[in-house]
Amino acid sequence: MKEAFAAARKGNYGVGACLVDSRGRILQRGHNHMVHPYSRTDQHAEMNVLTRYENRVRAREPGMRNFILYSSLEPCPMCLIRIIYTGIRTVYYLADDPTGGMVRRMKKLPPVFRQFAKGRVYQIARCSPALQSLACEVFVYSARTLDEKFRRLSSRRKSHD
Repeated sequence: MKEAFAAARKGNYGVGACLVDSRGRILQRGHNHMVHPYSRTDQHAEMNVLTRYENRVRAREPGMRNFILYSSLEPCPMCLIRIIYTGIRTVYYLADDPTGGMVRRMKKLPPVFRQFAKGRVYQIARCSPALQSLACEVFVYSARTLDEKFRRLSSRRKSHD
């Protein structure tokens, strides 16, 4: 949640993630950087964490099977495919994303991805309802704020055209 708050404070979507090894040590943490400091559509929280870890370790092949990925929000389709490719076997998220989340829609993935994901755990974390609600509120608040900002920018552009 600290990372989700950091993302929202910086003007990004309020999502944070953390990669943990089998001993519970934090290997990498990060948050959404899609809007600030500049537009980066690939910088969802999970993607940011995975990219930074891979850049730091520079392994010759994916070696994340025994890692756990925690996210404050249910992974979107893009992030879920990336997670599946890494081999990470366990993903926990704090809040469902009813509009963009892909975990609950895994049956709609192409067969090859469903096969890769077989036997892995992708589920909502067991935590307090208050923490789940907080994760949802941070994301929804930041998304509304950004949506309004983009609407204003779009209407200004149209009025100048």
